[in-house]
Amino acid sequence: MNIGTSAGIGINPYVNTTHTSKQQKSDTGFTGSVMKCVQAGRQKVMLCQDALMSYASPQTGESVNIYKSPDYSTENPVYLLKGLDRNGKEFVQEVNAHNIDPAYCSYNELMVLNLETGHTSPGDYLRAVAVRDQADIQSYFASKDFLSYINAVMSDHKRMGSWDSYLAYDRWLQSLRSYTTR
Repeated sequence: MNIGTSAGIGINPYVNTTHTSKQQKSDTGFTGSVMKCVQAGRQKVMLCQDALMSYASPQTGESVNIYKSPDYSTENPVYLLKGLDRNGKEFVQEVNAHNIDPAYCSYNELMVLNLETGHTSPGDYLRAVAVRDQADIQSYFASKDFLSYINAVMSDHKRMGSWDSYLAYDRWLQSLRSYTTR
């Protein structure tokens, strides 16, 4: 696991970043409090404060905000992903948590599973970031076998004797397997 690059990909993402907050209506019609961050190279990302979860990559410009769909129910766990792709174009994507296979899914879908299984703490988010780094993905939309990468990170923690972290990853892994095999 390459810890030095997990969050900032070798750079400090806050250097050369400005923040503005304002009420904004996007091209796709959703309105909310938006924080735009401008990174060196004038790459913009969009983070919405009303989302269940938001994350962005200053390196690629991708940003994702996850919401429950108005049609959400426990039998139909549909989430809406809204944000900007790497070309700065707005997107809206609907994802049903029951249809996600963590053995081959995107990072966005993994984050939907985290929301659906209650893994929403900062520690849970950092575990997902470490697994994304282990998978060496450059886009939130790229699909990988995240179960294998969770096992790889767990193996690293086992080798280091970091048993608290190992057990936290194991609880997360078992939760994902339990949810997706029902």
